Order: sequence, then structure tokens, then C-alpha cells
Amino acid sequence: MSQYLRNRWVRIAIALFALGSVPLGLVALLATLGVWTAPAMFVPGLLWVLTFWPAVFFLAAGIVQVRGQRR
Repeated sequence: MSQYLRNRWVRIAIALFALGSVPLGLVALLATLGVWTAPAMFVPGLLWVLTFWPAVFFLAAGIVQVRGQRR
């Protein structure tokens, strides 16, 4: 596991996933508590959509790179 976390692509993927997911989760939590209104989900939702697939791509690239180094 530590080999994967040392890989640059895996770290970028984790950062992108966090960048898109944390605001979405925070707004969803606030909306559940009644503090935030539902139409405000557009910006965090768009941020998640724009960061999710690049994160998946970078994660796959990092996994392939680490597995290639192990052989």
C-alpha cells in the first residue's frame, strides 16, 4: 500500500477526489441539517463531476505504473 501512496499519480488522484468530494459532502450534510438550501448543490456537484473522472484516470495510471515497477 505504501508503494501506491508514494506514487505521484496516485497522490494527485486522491487530491482531486478530495477536492471534488469534500465540498459536495459538506453541502449535502448542511442541506440535511437544514442550514443550506437544495439549489446550492449545483456548484459542488459540478466540481465533483469535473474532478471525478480525471481522478479515476490518474489513479489507474498510478496503479499501472506501480505494478510495472514491481515486476
